Amino acid sequence: MKAEPTADTPSLGTNERSVEVPWALERTRDARRVLDVGCSTSDYLAEMASAGSPHGRRVYGLDPDTPRPIRNVGVVKGSIVAPPFPPASFDLILCVSTVEHIGLPIYGQHEFPHGDILAMRHMRRLLAPRGRLLLTVPFGRAQVNPWFRVYDRRGLRRLTGGFRALSTAFYRLRTNREGSYEACRAADLRGAGYDFEHMRAEGVALVELTPSGRLSFLLMRALTRLSFRFDRLRGKEKPFLRPS
Repeated sequence: MKAEPTADTPSLGTNERSVEVPWALERTRDARRVLDVGCSTSDYLAEMASAGSPHGRRVYGLDPDTPRPIRNVGVVKGSIVAPPFPPASFDLILCVSTVEHIGLPIYGQHEFPHGDILAMRHMRRLLAPRGRLLLTVPFGRAQVNPWFRVYDRRGLRRLTGGFRALSTAFYRLRTNREGSYEACRAADLRGAGYDFEHMRAEGVALVELTPSGRLSFLLMRALTRLSFRFDRLRGKEKPFLRPS
């Protein structure tokens, strides 16, 4: 396994993956049934599968595009909002820089509102009792465009409803903009957006989650639905228009 990410981790490129991937690999521990959601760019899966082979680890990748073959990994074409796995199939799910795209008109997806929230509910169902979800998302000034979302505190809280946080970390792009990231507080990312010139998030949240109790989940789901309805009434939620 790779070491805990540092501010100067350069080997994995110049975007947020330079901290997301080491952070996720460090937390795979002894998980035996692992799912990676959005595996088309997950170069770490072969390493994860080989590192866990003595313990009988089984690693799967799920992607809506036709996934490329990965050694010792079961790659499956499909969507997390209609997962081809039964409930409680996995001890560990990785969702690295993926959920912010789900439900938006990108990557050939069917467009649907709140696809990220729906995806999180399905990932919760796929987790075994006391299973864990390793989630990373762009974090800073809230925005939604036809490609991805950036979450602020409220958006992240709504996204992770029905889960309990085991650990949380935040990183920001260094002001020298050389592509390295440094640990920071959530408050330090209040104005962070997206560096479109270099295709990287200016801020990122890394959250280790486990499902909360049933009552807590049902309460959060009801509150989320009320929040969505309130957003619609205020005109803050508008569907994307498909190109003619």
